[in-house]
Amino acid sequence: MPIDPEAPARTAIVGVVAALLSAGACVLRSAPAVRAAVFICPLFGCFAVGILGEWPPAATTILVCVLPLGCLLLAGRHAALRSTAPWLTRGSLTPEAPWLALATVVLSAAALTAWALTVRPVPAEYLRELQRLPLGLAILGVVAFALVNPVWEELLFRGVLLTELASVWGAKAAVVLQAVLFGAAHFAGFPSGVIGMIMAGAWGFVLGIMRLRSGGILISYVVHVTANAVIGTIAVLILR
Repeated sequence: MPIDPEAPARTAIVGVVAALLSAGACVLRSAPAVRAAVFICPLFGCFAVGILGEWPPAATTILVCVLPLGCLLLAGRHAALRSTAPWLTRGSLTPEAPWLALATVVLSAAALTAWALTVRPVPAEYLRELQRLPLGLAILGVVAFALVNPVWEELLFRGVLLTELASVWGAKAAVVLQAVLFGAAHFAGFPSGVIGMIMAGAWGFVLGIMRLRSGGILISYVVHVTANAVIGTIAVLILR
């Protein structure tokens, strides 16, 4: 999220843009836009409160995983919005899912390793804290993060955005658009920069296909968790 206590102007601009988009959705009375706004605005608000208020990261993460989804489900009780989360289901395991999952994890790990060994980036603060721990505890920390962080990312990108974009522009365009947005959101991630955006965008594209093919969000979540755990473990090992 583009929220930084050291850059209040940028944070304020993003907040104003989110508010204007939400107001526009209400004025246009577009059900897909309103459903997206009902999720995205609380999501931004949760991050803003947690980060600017210097809450413990665990508390902020729990809030962003629960409150936006609760708002979306509550809004679904309004007849005009109909079903707000048809994607919130286990879905089915399609024949190609295991192979796509394996390819995603292996290629992500290989790309990350090549990038990290070439660029030698400065590890993020969270990663530096993990590296001070014994290796076993550090890997447990990576796995814990990998289990929780993909929750809100999958709800937002493969859940809300993919579904609502598909209802307006069709499934093919929606898969591409949510992948582009997913990549842009990881500009300051790990890996970072343009390379990080491209890698995350390609990853998001595959996850989007898996979500559509399975009919639910569980498969993309499991693959996301697995890839994050592998990437985080590699980062702990090679960026010492």
